[in-house]
Amino acid sequence: MSLTDILQRATPPEDARATMEFEKMRLELSWRYFDFHARQRTQLFHFFVILSPFVFGGCFYLLKERSQLGGLPGIIAPCAGALLVIVFFGLDRRNRQMIEIAEEALMLLEQHLLFASFRTIGSAFPGPMTKEHEVNCKRRFAKCRGHTFLISLVYLLAFALFLALSLYAFLIESGHLLLTS
Repeated sequence: MSLTDILQRATPPEDARATMEFEKMRLELSWRYFDFHARQRTQLFHFFVILSPFVFGGCFYLLKERSQLGGLPGIIAPCAGALLVIVFFGLDRRNRQMIEIAEEALMLLEQHLLFASFRTIGSAFPGPMTKEHEVNCKRRFAKCRGHTFLISLVYLLAFALFLALSLYAFLIESGHLLLTS
């Protein structure tokens, strides 16, 4: 039996409690969904920030030791690093999409349940997530100041550095760039 069937069959004292429990469940589910994906996105970015310097260091080591290891590893390793950035960026995009879905659900719950117009306390305040969304949309350069833009900028910068390092290694290996020891 579904929850809506239970709500329809409830008698007057129980139907209000059942509806309230149902709304609590909706709020709890939406919040947990939001919290899970927001934490996952933060952890993913932290892992990227910790991992990237090691990959860069490995690429520079391969460039330094090209006389013993050959030039090909110094070209392939930065390309692998750039591919790693693409993977992290894709995972970040997916997490952001999941967060946006949860934010929409939470804002709807705020507007229709928690801070609805029938409640006197909510008439002046639309809810924290709704208010934050309204304020951020009015700001100048709102997209450039958000976490999504700044995190994407870090990924783009790392990608460009890995490609530049790969090009540098290729130019050294092909003889177009001579280094003195």
